[in-house]
Amino acid sequence: MTGVDISPDQLEKARAAAAEAGLEIRFDEGDAQALPYEDASYDAVVSAFGMIFAPDHQQAADELTRVSKPGARVAVTSWPNDAWAQLGARLRPQYEGIDARPWSEEPYVRGLLTGFELEFSRGESTIAAESPEALWNLLSASVPPMKAWLATLDDEARESARAQYMKLFDGGKLNREYVLILGTRK
Repeated sequence: MTGVDISPDQLEKARAAAAEAGLEIRFDEGDAQALPYEDASYDAVVSAFGMIFAPDHQQAADELTRVSKPGARVAVTSWPNDAWAQLGARLRPQYEGIDARPWSEEPYVRGLLTGFELEFSRGESTIAAESPEALWNLLSASVPPMKAWLATLDDEARESARAQYMKLFDGGKLNREYVLILGTRK
């Protein structure tokens, strides 16, 4: 099993979690737009809210297709244009170039992943902490684009962002719908 991520911090967390669980997983630093693997090298590829953030969606889709063997299964999760995404777009317009929201639109994804038979479904994700403040601390420290953006803000702007995001945390929970894309390589 192999894991890949563009973020060294996320890779460190993944390695620690795998070691704690006693799992032998190879973790590589890499970009979804230029995967460091041979053509047709995987029977299954999963992207949990990862490749959708690549700036060039078509390039990321092409790389997913390239590394998948004929008959390979794929699973990709994406976020729709919900209140969280809308707030992020309003507060962080500089990240609009990395807009993951189209990955939740079936016609768009079908246009990207033409090498796959695809199925779409929706589910709900809940991230919870003991309080809204604890949830803010978790998310602001562990969501890479948010963490990077917050580091560019002065204290007043960071507090304003915190106050706006806290309105989305119902009792220390963030509930979001997600889209699950399942496919089989043609």
